[in-house]
Amino acid sequence: MGFVDKSQARRPPAKARRNWALVAWAMAVVVLLAVAGCAAIPTGGPVGKSDAVGPRDNSVNIGFEQFSPVDGASAESIVGGFVDSGTGIKDDFQVARQYLTQGLAQSWAPDQRTLVYKNTVTVSPGRAKNTFELTFDVVATVDASGVLTPAKEGASEILSMKVVQVDGQWRISEAPDGVMLTEANFQNLYSAVSIYFYDPTYTYGVPDVRWLAGRSSRTTTAIVKAMLGGPAPYLKGAVVSAFPNGIALERDSVPVNNNGLAKVGLTAQPLLETSVKQRQQMHAQLLVTLQKSLNTVTGVQFLADDREVDMGGAADSVAPMIIDNAVPSTQVALAKNELVTFDGTKISPVPKMASVAALIPSVPAMSYSGQNFAFRSGVGDQIYSVVPGAKPVLAISGVQLTPPSFAPDGWLWSAAGDGSGMVVAINPNDDGKLGDPVVLTVPWLVGQEVTTLRISRDGTRALVLSRANGTSRASLTGIFKTGEVPKGLTEPLSLTHTGAPTLGVWEGETGVAVMAPSGTEPVSIQLLDLMREPAFMDELPSLQWLSAGSGSRNIKAQTKTELYSNVGNNWELVAKDLKQASFAG
Repeated sequence: MGFVDKSQARRPPAKARRNWALVAWAMAVVVLLAVAGCAAIPTGGPVGKSDAVGPRDNSVNIGFEQFSPVDGASAESIVGGFVDSGTGIKDDFQVARQYLTQGLAQSWAPDQRTLVYKNTVTVSPGRAKNTFELTFDVVATVDASGVLTPAKEGASEILSMKVVQVDGQWRISEAPDGVMLTEANFQNLYSAVSIYFYDPTYTYGVPDVRWLAGRSSRTTTAIVKAMLGGPAPYLKGAVVSAFPNGIALERDSVPVNNNGLAKVGLTAQPLLETSVKQRQQMHAQLLVTLQKSLNTVTGVQFLADDREVDMGGAADSVAPMIIDNAVPSTQVALAKNELVTFDGTKISPVPKMASVAALIPSVPAMSYSGQNFAFRSGVGDQIYSVVPGAKPVLAISGVQLTPPSFAPDGWLWSAAGDGSGMVVAINPNDDGKLGDPVVLTVPWLVGQEVTTLRISRDGTRALVLSRANGTSRASLTGIFKTGEVPKGLTEPLSLTHTGAPTLGVWEGETGVAVMAPSGTEPVSIQLLDLMREPAFMDELPSLQWLSAGSGSRNIKAQTKTELYSNVGNNWELVAKDLKQASFAG
């Protein structure tokens, strides 16, 4: 999604800002690139020397200066020094390893787990002799594959360390693999990168956001290793990689020459067993990823045993991966209970469109082709599909159906809001005829009152907003398919959000906009992006609907009968007597 311009959006309230990293990570998986060996260990003020040390200063060491162990330092000081030397990501924590015994310094694996924490860390003596316990509030946990799992509110964790004397000096002899990182230091040390995988048709690129530590000569290598490691869990089965299973780098390095050519040496046998077409797809997948992430890469060359592989000729080239699929600028809307279009300045009837007023339409949707339309009818238990020149056709029936959503391939989706876990997809043809509906029962939606199901612009993911027992839930899920036919939804990634939003739309490839409608109170639209800090747009009274084109600058806010566009730092009225305008999708 596009950059959130500060003139258009404001920072979240203080409580939300304290957890901004979790909000950003949890929206998509948010993922740290542990496979790159990039992480950080605890940082902050001194641990102290009392029996039960008080909370540490959590301020950020901007210079990330590190200090080696001091001769004669107490055991507590060694633990504290290990904590405070943890920003040494550039040299693989060489200073931090000096606080460990020789054996532990060699075996300690900082990339096995990353604990993201907030507030303070308390260090106190453990139950066993020469042991210490570190207690802290956990924001998220990152596993060895780099996948982040948000912690429950109020979750805490205790880490234990043991010290021994080596040549008269205290050193840490036992410590868990993995590292700790404050939210503040994460902001200073890490940046987001999208690793692109294909949708099952090898048409669209699906972003899998990872967080890399800094920018260095190792970044290219880290990106390639992440791609070869496959997608995040919530995308597994929903996306595909052109790279064959088991293929790996021949050496732990991807050099980029002065001309910007990345030379990628891969294990020879699996690389040579691929077809020219597959290598072309591998090339397209990796090139778009590197060029989107780095400004130093202009090309990619695959090597097997240090020799360039055959990539075929011009006739063998494949279509470029489509990323950030563009949305047409025209919206569909309702005016006087009829379907109309709005191009930003003019409201027009849909040519040859039959009257739908008798069906009491609401929440209209339009396909990317602009040839198919849909709307919810009456009390919301039926969705009709309609094309110009034909009568509306009942497409989906269910209880409390979510607003209809079109995928780029033309499939029409909705979910039941009655807690049944039912999700329905159907493929309407351009002539108005409908294929057979696909009815899915999604286990993790059973018991949830679903209010939004929106298909992403690559057709591979869905935004789901739901609630149960007074708790609001926002999720991203992948879509399983066999050919073009949907077969299920993946286990979701839960998104941290503020309030209880019930309406949401995609506004880019990595971002969504969500809100809780109100007929009387001011409402602020939340912008949640996998790649940057979340933001809140300026409030408007009585917002009841929203839509989004390409990027945050194209978010539209709607009251019952008025449509607003955000211009500069103000909402500007652009249309009246228009209801529930929606971009394609």
